[in-house]
Amino acid sequence: MSGFGYGSGSSSGSGSGIGPNGIVDGTTNDDVILPLFIDVDGDQVDGADGDDDVIFAYEGDDYVDAGAGNDTVEGGQGADTLSGGEGTNILRGGDEDDVFIGGAGADKFDGGRDEDVIDYSGSGAAVNVDLSTSSLSGGDADNDTIIGGIDGVIGSDFDDVLTGFDHQGTSDPDVYSNFFDGGAGDDTIDGRGGDDELIGGDGSDSILGGDGNDTIDSSGNTPLPDDGFGIAVPPDPDPNNDLDFVDGGSGDDSITTGDDADTVLGGTGDDTIDGGLDDDYIEGNDGHDEITAGEGSDTVFGGDGDDTIYGGINDPLANIPDPIDPELDNGDDSLVGGKGDDLIFGEDDNDTLEGGDGNDTLHGGVDDDTLIGGAGADSMTGGADRDTFIITSVSDANGDIVDGGTGGDDVDTLDLTGLGPFVKVGETTDPDGDSTSGTINFLDSPGGSVTGTLTYKEIEDIVPCFTPGTRIATPRGEVAVEDLREGDRVITRDNGLQEIRWVGARALGAADMETAPHLRPVLIRAGALGHGLPERDMLVSPQHRLLLTSERAALYFGEREVLAAAKHLTGMEGIDEVRANGTTYIHFMCDRHEVVLSDGAWTESFQPGEQVLDGMGDASREEIFTLFPELRESTGVEAYQAARRSLKHHEARLLVE
Repeated sequence: MSGFGYGSGSSSGSGSGIGPNGIVDGTTNDDVILPLFIDVDGDQVDGADGDDDVIFAYEGDDYVDAGAGNDTVEGGQGADTLSGGEGTNILRGGDEDDVFIGGAGADKFDGGRDEDVIDYSGSGAAVNVDLSTSSLSGGDADNDTIIGGIDGVIGSDFDDVLTGFDHQGTSDPDVYSNFFDGGAGDDTIDGRGGDDELIGGDGSDSILGGDGNDTIDSSGNTPLPDDGFGIAVPPDPDPNNDLDFVDGGSGDDSITTGDDADTVLGGTGDDTIDGGLDDDYIEGNDGHDEITAGEGSDTVFGGDGDDTIYGGINDPLANIPDPIDPELDNGDDSLVGGKGDDLIFGEDDNDTLEGGDGNDTLHGGVDDDTLIGGAGADSMTGGADRDTFIITSVSDANGDIVDGGTGGDDVDTLDLTGLGPFVKVGETTDPDGDSTSGTINFLDSPGGSVTGTLTYKEIEDIVPCFTPGTRIATPRGEVAVEDLREGDRVITRDNGLQEIRWVGARALGAADMETAPHLRPVLIRAGALGHGLPERDMLVSPQHRLLLTSERAALYFGEREVLAAAKHLTGMEGIDEVRANGTTYIHFMCDRHEVVLSDGAWTESFQPGEQVLDGMGDASREEIFTLFPELRESTGVEAYQAARRSLKHHEARLLVE
């Protein structure tokens, strides 16, 4: 057999053609030189003269496999792929980008100019290569030597450790300093200085970009979302086999991760980050970053700089509203801009967007989002469905523009809890007839000077603070509930003027609302109970009961007047649970359970049932027991009867549906 070679008839730089001289010559074309290849002089790879060959490939993009023996191979000019095969080999690349295939023997590599790479993908065990010290060990790298000019490594299918050198390796600024491809396995890759290209491959990899403008890809070959996607995409059979950690380091890095819950740190510089699939944790850190969180419920912190953050995959066709979304909660993202003028898109599912410092622009997208502008003059748009805008301070609110958006199940809430007195200016009803637009002027005191201004539109609900709060009818007129004290008298429906014996309050913060969503308040819009009642918007606890009067109640329950908890009335027009950032529930108690006037509507006073008492703080419970010692016993609690029949949830629905 003679083997084969491209352009083997050419003699330029490839032997004399007189007879064998012990050197296997290639041609100036793109040669393929394999065992049994014969050049024009008659020299043969692994021929009769023995297996220890000397091969000169010359010009062209050559592929050389020297086969058995201790071979010396020189690629010459061109992008060559050189394999010494078995034995102890010397491989020299020459000019252009060469690939050396590291075999089982003790090989020596001399890359020459340009970007040259050692390929250990065929190794039967993990390799450990440090280009900064020319140290090679493990698997096929054992006893190998770098003479010089090696810029990268392709790892094995095992847990490799690959470390680069700390400088730019070529004179061409478009060529990477280090090129590492970890392959399969849980690899550790450190690019160190320079503009590196680092590929993690399959497995849970740890990749450090170091200094320089790095390109990092840890996405692997077969990304699948943990939960699948409808019937079109199956779930990931192993959601923990590709948990990558990537730190871009300083410089303008491009980072792409794949499936499973990855951790990505952009580091300093203007980074571009794509989180890929599943629930990732991403920090842009310093610089003007562009972050695409991808599929999954991701947590993103933009950090310092003017960042652009996408909660999903930045494709409008992928933003599917919940009623038709096959995966309802695979994109509940938490997106925080940090310092700088950030642009944040929540995209689909129930996202939380927080601008942080700076003049930020927030777009919630479809589904039920929570938007928090933070400091600066922010522009917030909710998009379709039920969005909540939380204003944390008057200084943060000043200059904000809030747009609730339209579409879907659209009930948008502007939460001003705890911000003190304000007035609405120029409020108008929007064309849809359900939402309003206008301006809110925050005041330093009731009727005082304006301290800040917020503009809003397409807002269905505005949650006020408890100043002045719900107003209770008393002989001296309406009094804010928080101003009532023991000994004050209130107007009751059944027993005239009655003295307040006890007043209590419970403050709930944002954390309480998050961990106990059943405590979220219920907003009853003016007129929602009929006949113009209540006279103004009223915020009550979900368990607070209101008096319902109707012939339907008499038909169903034999009583024309009944009490129903506010939470059982949600869904009626103008009655909705709201996601407040915090609130305070104030209770007052009389000698008996009373029906009192609250913002013009009849509602209950406090009734101390056993479960209610058990759920109170010790101090408040002891106060009540001191005033009403009979309540220490269950018989006393039973004797403190409700003023009206109290409807269960299914009973209340009969009156409102």
